[in-house]
Amino acid sequence: MTTSDLPAEGQSDVPADGAEAPFDDVITLSTATSEDGEVTVTVVGEVDTFTAPVLRSSLDTQLEQQPKALVIDLSGVQFLGSAGLAVLVETQKSARSRDVDLRLVATTRAVTRPLEVTGLIDLFTIVDGSAR
Repeated sequence: MTTSDLPAEGQSDVPADGAEAPFDDVITLSTATSEDGEVTVTVVGEVDTFTAPVLRSSLDTQLEQQPKALVIDLSGVQFLGSAGLAVLVETQKSARSRDVDLRLVATTRAVTRPLEVTGLIDLFTIVDGSAR
């Protein structure tokens, strides 16, 4: 990124209507709600220092709606950094305080390895994509 790629002072690279995430070329989020009230947030891309706030905002928005369950599908994540791990831990705490069942779809080494190395994997209910 060069300085010419940065927004001018007072400008934002996020559209006023919030239609697109500022890092939509690095992370993509989609949300679906099942008939039984379970919400699935599907994450594709890299979850790092730059994209973690986008994920956090999306997950917070979903938890505010008090869904029956929140499933975070990380099967499309190619990189999960420490900022992403922090978002998952904070989301787990928030879900517990709201009595929302939280599950992670973690099927790739890019996601399971950081969870295992940090010892965080035991904090979460891990499911495969078919057992939501």
